[in-house]
Amino acid sequence: MIEIFIKRKQLIKDSTSLSLAQPYFKKARSNLVTMEILSKVENHKEILAIPKDHSTEEWIVVVAYYAMYMAAISLLAKIGLKSKSHTATSAALEEFFVKKKLLDKTQLKIFENVRMKKEEIELLREVKDRREIAQYSVTKKTTREIAENTKSDAHKFVDNVEEIFEKL
Repeated sequence: MIEIFIKRKQLIKDSTSLSLAQPYFKKARSNLVTMEILSKVENHKEILAIPKDHSTEEWIVVVAYYAMYMAAISLLAKIGLKSKSHTATSAALEEFFVKKKLLDKTQLKIFENVRMKKEEIELLREVKDRREIAQYSVTKKTTREIAENTKSDAHKFVDNVEEIFEKL
């Protein structure tokens, strides 16, 4: 599947991306902080002069997804890949960290102790869908429950990526 993204230049071998792996992961953690700040706004609307009917749930979901996405990008950068598409990113994660198929056979030893579950890749795709609804839909409501579930998903995903990141 990733061959299509490579052919379209949406997934590129790029050794310069190695130096970006840590900054991408740092950005993922920063997005988690922003997500947590947004989730606390509800309790401080008066102090912050925010209208009572204003909701941050949509942006909690958006920022949670981008925390997950930055974490995913950091893993790809760590193995010398650059992704230019959200779909290519999830496909590459599945290919390299679930199926363990490699572009470069010399990397096989590195991946012996590194693995993601297919469910984690599916979660990234699912949260991407939630993000798109939250960000673009005016007919579907992002509830507090959806926001809280997405927050939890983001923390778990980023924590798991950090474990993998440290093993690479």
